[in-house]
Amino acid sequence: RILKNMKIFFSISCLAAASSFGAHAYAPERQTACKSPTTSTDLSRRAALSRAISLSGSAFASAALLSTANPSQSLAFDGSGSSAYSGKNPQSVLERRKAYQARVVQDAKDFNRLGAAISRGETDGDPWAFVFFPFERREPDAAGRTFAAVPDLIGHVEGRELVGGCGYLLASSFTKAGKPPETTPAVKSYTALSQKFDPIKAAGAKGDAGKAKAAFDKAAPLFAKYLEDVGLPGDLSDPLYR
Repeated sequence: RILKNMKIFFSISCLAAASSFGAHAYAPERQTACKSPTTSTDLSRRAALSRAISLSGSAFASAALLSTANPSQSLAFDGSGSSAYSGKNPQSVLERRKAYQARVVQDAKDFNRLGAAISRGETDGDPWAFVFFPFERREPDAAGRTFAAVPDLIGHVEGRELVGGCGYLLASSFTKAGKPPETTPAVKSYTALSQKFDPIKAAGAKGDAGKAKAAFDKAAPLFAKYLEDVGLPGDLSDPLYR
């Protein structure tokens, strides 16, 4: 009953957001360019978007907590972990890894844009939406992402399961056959990073740029470490992430 009510709340939040800031609230953007995404969104739409992120984000977090107090990473993400690559030939594993890396690179770009916005004292607007907006896009972007950066990287709740999450799927691809993914350095880095996004979002919802900056600065080095452990440049200032 709780999950049913949560789904109803999601629907109401989504409809309210759509009515507040229109069909262009979260149009997918081809984020292959290095510049920050431009926007024609006016201040009223930005305010509505901020409210939608805050409300739906709270519902998203509640659903995650209700679905399971401590979800097992080896069971989440559609049974991923080392078993996700069981029976796959090396070429197939490398192809999947390359696809996940492309998505993570775009997530890192959005994370950098968020950091720049926070440095300017912004606590809402497009950079925040492209990182935290919890609802699915109308179509995938150039990297194949159908969600904003954090839901794409960490995953999103569907029913009682946490699905998606290219960050974990990529990390687990480095797990040796027969070994539990939790012992893999890349998975350990992912786990540490995944806990650092909520404080940023919470500070933004309160309009506290100072706390958002402090939380971002704690997450940034963990993101860099994760990137290094999954075979990507371990420096967020690398041109690849601009």
